[in-house]
Amino acid sequence: MLPGAIATEFWNTAGTPVEHLPTEWVMSAEDLVDAALAGLDQGEFVTIPALLNAADWDAFEAAREALLPNLSRATPAERYTVAGA
Repeated sequence: MLPGAIATEFWNTAGTPVEHLPTEWVMSAEDLVDAALAGLDQGEFVTIPALLNAADWDAFEAAREALLPNLSRATPAERYTVAGA
């Protein structure tokens, strides 16, 4: 699936006319802007106009935040060390 396809002239420049994409993937630029502005008005930090359930974003963000303390360390995680080394 191609997420976030917006009907703009960019697709022609990129070599794949928007008309070649499945219509259920393509949002109009007007709908995108209206939805994004509505999300910002509702206090959303990130707006994803096609995302049906805002709780999905909240779950993603919670998982990302849980990873943060473990993404940068001076040594590899134990599962990556050679046994007996």
